[in-house]
Amino acid sequence: MRTQTPLFFIALALSGPPISACSSGAPAPAKAAAPAHVDAPRPEGELTTVKLSPEAVQRLGIETAVVRIDTAAATRSLGGEVQVPEGRMVTVTAPLAGTLSGVSGVQPGARVTRGARLMTLAPLTSSERDQSIEARRAVGAAQADADMIRLRLQRLEQLLKDGAASQRSVEEARGQLQVAEAALNAATDRLAAVRQGPVGAQGELAITAPLDGVVQSISVAAGQTVAASAPLLQIAQVATLWVRVPIFAGDLDQIDTAQAATVTRLGNRDSPKQAKPIPAPLKADPTAASVDLYYELSRTDVTLRPGERVMIELPLRSTLQGLVVPEASVLYDIHGDAWVYEDLGENAYARRRVQIARHAGDRAVIARGLAVGARVVTVGAAELFGTEFGAGH
Repeated sequence: MRTQTPLFFIALALSGPPISACSSGAPAPAKAAAPAHVDAPRPEGELTTVKLSPEAVQRLGIETAVVRIDTAAATRSLGGEVQVPEGRMVTVTAPLAGTLSGVSGVQPGARVTRGARLMTLAPLTSSERDQSIEARRAVGAAQADADMIRLRLQRLEQLLKDGAASQRSVEEARGQLQVAEAALNAATDRLAAVRQGPVGAQGELAITAPLDGVVQSISVAAGQTVAASAPLLQIAQVATLWVRVPIFAGDLDQIDTAQAATVTRLGNRDSPKQAKPIPAPLKADPTAASVDLYYELSRTDVTLRPGERVMIELPLRSTLQGLVVPEASVLYDIHGDAWVYEDLGENAYARRRVQIARHAGDRAVIARGLAVGARVVTVGAAELFGTEFGAGH
């Protein structure tokens, strides 16, 4: 007799392995780790907030201004070249052939004043060397003639009193004395001019500076014999300098050439200088399709040098609208990024990164980074920057 297996056990046998696997306690597959992880992420605005006490705010003298939409003069920043004004780069030449001395006292870069002795030139020709000797000889001869005629006049006047001379001879002697005294005065003046002039007692000629300026180059050395008209050195007048700005010819009509421009050194926007437009030689470069504009820097900083490249901000005839903040509120870090401090209220100030669209005089036009109505720090921004990064601690 054959027994039959119940369907319950058949179903249990078929489902047995999965049940056995689940009940064995094996762990599930692990989830793949993320490629990067940031602990305690915080936005930039929360990392750059400075909170001060009321006493610190008063001590720093913090002042703020409201960011607003305003109209500002449009400008364009271009590169310029510092130049010595036309006619103010002077080449000093030798007035005559001779041997130089005293050259070592003048070095390139030295500042000189007009009339200052630069070097000495001993002439090769005897006529130039004997000028002082000849002047002294002329004075001595004129003095002897005047003394002799004066004694003769005294004798004639005595003879006239004794009746042994005529009145006419006395008058002739007086006339001769006047002529001799005039010759003596002329010889004396010439000797004084020789002594006070560039010619020394031995006939050496002093080479002096024709203007106030800076020695740019020296072409001779001490003991060197030079020919007449040989170049000795160059002096540049740098009390005022020009800035040459090449501009694309098609953009010339957009520039307001009647307004002053702002000049700054490369990498240094903290010390801008005002330069006024000047009429200058009409020059252009056909290869670059550019024309040159010239601006004058007066009382310039001595660190600006002829040939130096600078940034110059030229005013345009058009205007623009945008978010405007005072230029004093903008700070620059070592990477050149622009920042401002926004007043959050309750003596809290947040450093905001901003992008400058234009600089318009003492104002800056903001492209992004601020909203209308925000208050930015204008006085004390640098102190907040130092407080945030621990300067002076």
